[in-house]
Amino acid sequence: MTSQAIAPAPWIPTDEENARTSALVDEYVDAEAQIARLRARQASALVGLAQIAAAQARRSGSESEYDFATRSMAAELGAAARIPDGTIRNRMSDALTLVTEFPATFTALRDGCITEAHAKVILAAGERLDDDSRAEYESIVLPRAEVMTVGQLRALVKVVAERIDPLPIAARHEEAMATRGVWASPLEGGMAQLLIVGPAAFIYAMHDRVTQMGTKNKAIARAAGDVDGRTLDHHRADLLIDMVLTGTPTAGEGVDAIRAVIQVTIPTDTLTDDDGIGDGAAFLAGYGPIDPDTARRLAASAPTWSRLWQHCETGALLSVDAYTPTAAQRRFLTARDEHCRFPGCRQPARRSDVDHTVPYSEGGPTEVTNLAHLCEAHHRLKHHSPWRTRQGPDGLLEYVSPAGRAYAYKPTPMVRFEALAEVPMPDLRMGRDAPF
Repeated sequence: MTSQAIAPAPWIPTDEENARTSALVDEYVDAEAQIARLRARQASALVGLAQIAAAQARRSGSESEYDFATRSMAAELGAAARIPDGTIRNRMSDALTLVTEFPATFTALRDGCITEAHAKVILAAGERLDDDSRAEYESIVLPRAEVMTVGQLRALVKVVAERIDPLPIAARHEEAMATRGVWASPLEGGMAQLLIVGPAAFIYAMHDRVTQMGTKNKAIARAAGDVDGRTLDHHRADLLIDMVLTGTPTAGEGVDAIRAVIQVTIPTDTLTDDDGIGDGAAFLAGYGPIDPDTARRLAASAPTWSRLWQHCETGALLSVDAYTPTAAQRRFLTARDEHCRFPGCRQPARRSDVDHTVPYSEGGPTEVTNLAHLCEAHHRLKHHSPWRTRQGPDGLLEYVSPAGRAYAYKPTPMVRFEALAEVPMPDLRMGRDAPF
């Protein structure tokens, strides 16, 4: 439900504060770039040491799998840097992968355009690709990496790698299914942790259900005037334990009837192949690609459907034709936004508010061209601070910070990435002049 407009903020930064803020932001961003360059220097040094060790191993003529030359070199550096040699060996391996298999990513790190964390995310998703595919993959994701947070990039690279990988996701999913299992390990203070590995759609659905149930429990307790100091995480843990051990959640009225809700975008050909074996990946919001068999199973049991039309080149969501028209605008916005639209935030849309970009009290229409998801924290920030926002075509949101720095964000097209390389992105590394 769209929250009512909140009164404008009572404070406005002074010119002196804005100038000081802008200078400090520039200083911090410049320091981040310097750190990235230093990380690239370290990677180059690690590769050089690894190459020396490889030459020494070849001269020794040893065929032992126990690579003494590399181990000795790692011990050499570890002693000087006060780092365990096992850690050094792992860093050597990572550096070799970065420099030799992802040269464009290494260059971006060396130039200070991305951080080490961004580089690790790019490598993690793209390491399975062959050389030609990796080059295409880097050309698509690196321009986005320069303007995205690590969390935003992690969601993107999974989808891009899936689109480029010549091996169908169904084959990879079948192999990955062999890794599913449940493990328990002890913690301090009489506690322990339980780890479960399974199909992403069902793990996310489990988390969504206990989240909904925990949220309702907290609301019931507040309405009854009960003092319950448990956090939402506490409620999730207690409910999951109850359901596994007893089959019934310890909860208030109606909680056991809550159904898990996840958002899955499924290409038409995955559903309509005559032989039922279309290998096009579906996409789970907040995670990335899932196998087509799981997508078809979810589709068969879905109580409601929404059909989405997207731009044939950019993938931008154009409209929704809901079979059940109730809350059609919400379904449109949830499908378009997926998460809070404030810069850098990944809070799921289903746990965010629908905000009028131009406040309703100021004549802003209740139309999807004037609506976007903001989590509670950023919704309050928008109305209680001098941040300014306007909405453009295809859900583009432009923000101007109190210090006058401008940022623009478009919803990420999750279904079509063939034309992603041609979709222009703004340069957000240092902010730009305010357009409004």
